[in-house]
Amino acid sequence: MEIANRVYAFADRNPLVKDSIQLIESTLLDLTFDSSKFVVSFNGGKDCTVLLHLVYAVLTKNNKLDHKLKTLYIHEKDTFKELEDFVKLCIQHYNLEMHTFEGSNYKKALEDFKSSKVGSQVNSIFMGMRTSDLSYPLKAIQQTDDSWPKFIRVNPILDWSYHDVWTYLRTLNVSYCPLYDQGYTSLGARSTTSLNPRLRSVTPEGEVTYLPAYFLDDAGTERSGRSK
Repeated sequence: MEIANRVYAFADRNPLVKDSIQLIESTLLDLTFDSSKFVVSFNGGKDCTVLLHLVYAVLTKNNKLDHKLKTLYIHEKDTFKELEDFVKLCIQHYNLEMHTFEGSNYKKALEDFKSSKVGSQVNSIFMGMRTSDLSYPLKAIQQTDDSWPKFIRVNPILDWSYHDVWTYLRTLNVSYCPLYDQGYTSLGARSTTSLNPRLRSVTPEGEVTYLPAYFLDDAGTERSGRSK
């Protein structure tokens, strides 16, 4: 309950967090808090770490965490070991029931999930999408397109900025993937992800180092370390 109390206290002074909590609560209420009807999309990145923490807090606050929290992990082969290790830590910390599906093709992975025993019962997927990540308009609650497996996508942090994410993580002391402290600001496959050059720093002795992700001033350069 400590996590929930801290999150709700923070929400009292942060309208953005409060709106996200209200969206999660209303969605779960519509689903009668039935744990078989929803899943949290989680891959270890900073955005979905915020999402997971929020959903966990809401369930705890409402005394509805009587089952393991279901999460969906779309796993790519070319993943950072540090990211995979962090996901394993989260399974223990949040007591997750993680359903893992392989593949870099997100649509195919969702099709496989929908075809599974667990996925066939799921109505809604909580996702950590943010508007700044998208090249197309998306609503906070929106049905998947006709050609995709049928799910309702719920995006509680859609209107959050890069800096909002880091404010939440650091204010509430939420554990996150250690790669962000090494100078990565957006995580993808190892072959297409590098340290963000905007965080490059040179010591007086000439040693090249990289500042943690939360030091990035220009949120528009969040993906400067990504080639894909």
